[in-house]
Amino acid sequence: MERNRVVMTGLGVLAANGLDVESFWRTLLAGESGIGPITLFDAHDLTCRIAGELPGFDPAKHFDSAMKPRRMGRFSQMALIAAKQAFDDARLDRKLLTTPHIPIVMGVSTSAMDMVGLPARAYTAVNAVPHACGSAIAYAYHLDAQLLTVSDGCASSLDAIALAAGIVRGGHADLAITGGSDGAITRYVFECMSQGRKLSTRNDDPRHASRPFDRRRDGGVAGEGAGIVILENLEHALARGVRPYAEIAGYGSWADPCNSEEGGGMGRAMQLALTNAGRRVEEVDHINAHGPGDPHMDALEARMIKQLFGRRAHQIPVTSIKGATGNPMGAGGVLQTIAAALSLRHGVVPPTANFEEPDPECDLDIVSRQPRRQAIRSALVNTHGFGRGNSSLLLRRFE
Repeated sequence: MERNRVVMTGLGVLAANGLDVESFWRTLLAGESGIGPITLFDAHDLTCRIAGELPGFDPAKHFDSAMKPRRMGRFSQMALIAAKQAFDDARLDRKLLTTPHIPIVMGVSTSAMDMVGLPARAYTAVNAVPHACGSAIAYAYHLDAQLLTVSDGCASSLDAIALAAGIVRGGHADLAITGGSDGAITRYVFECMSQGRKLSTRNDDPRHASRPFDRRRDGGVAGEGAGIVILENLEHALARGVRPYAEIAGYGSWADPCNSEEGGGMGRAMQLALTNAGRRVEEVDHINAHGPGDPHMDALEARMIKQLFGRRAHQIPVTSIKGATGNPMGAGGVLQTIAAALSLRHGVVPPTANFEEPDPECDLDIVSRQPRRQAIRSALVNTHGFGRGNSSLLLRRFE
């Protein structure tokens, strides 16, 4: 049975390094970091006092009073704004948005943590559940929608994209709204992560704290953000005269084996993505790595890439965007996917911000300092989430 080809036609971004796609891409290419001191709560007594917060984010500028933005969790606010950007980018008019059965598939790492502990109100629990950000999009745009939510740590939004792509590929919808959002920069989250010793303590130099694959990395930097992608059946997109960014070619997901180290299933996830796409290792031209800046995970991912790709592992340009964005948890996968799609469209790989000193354990072709221009036919996106899940998505340049 012939499957529909699924393409990306609209993008929306809110990240620590930019509040729209243009600024997000520009700062990635410049290797600029969006990490700074925490302002969302008092962190003076914590070991980690830095994060990838959205710069100058003011939801009141985007909503009228009828939307009651103050009742929403921060992740719902961000998702709504990113969705509006993606709708405009894909040229979705009111007629298309009122099409029956539009799947909205969102990935989040957890609940609206900024609402946890607030005084109990009739709306508090409803707006705090993981499902709330997708529901907010459907409600705001009066969509006749199917609502699905995926929550498996930092892999959440990449898995959401794959689930939405499957719906379109199977002919159950011509277009889908997907991606992820996370706004978990709260004291409780940072206390938990600090006890797990997962966060950088380079508080005196936040711009250079997130250092994926660098020998001097001392931990990841938590962030926040949202990314929305419009997926369409290729024939539907071409009939509308829309130029796709990239095609969803393949997907793989695999848990860490019970007796393995954290991240031990990443190699299997990459292999499954290639198999699902019918592609060989020789056909991957770029890897957008999970690369959180964690000493263990960065080295593990590098080892898994070398095991799968063999000698070719040292010839594939690798980048991690987390030096610029921090780790926006459940939104990380979609932001990586958007960055990879832009690389495919423009033929350029952004540098890994703050990668300065190579680590012998991460001896890959890490793109650093300057963007690298080259023809890219396909790009692999890797994610790993707390809870020992791993997912990879293969994108193909649209031609």
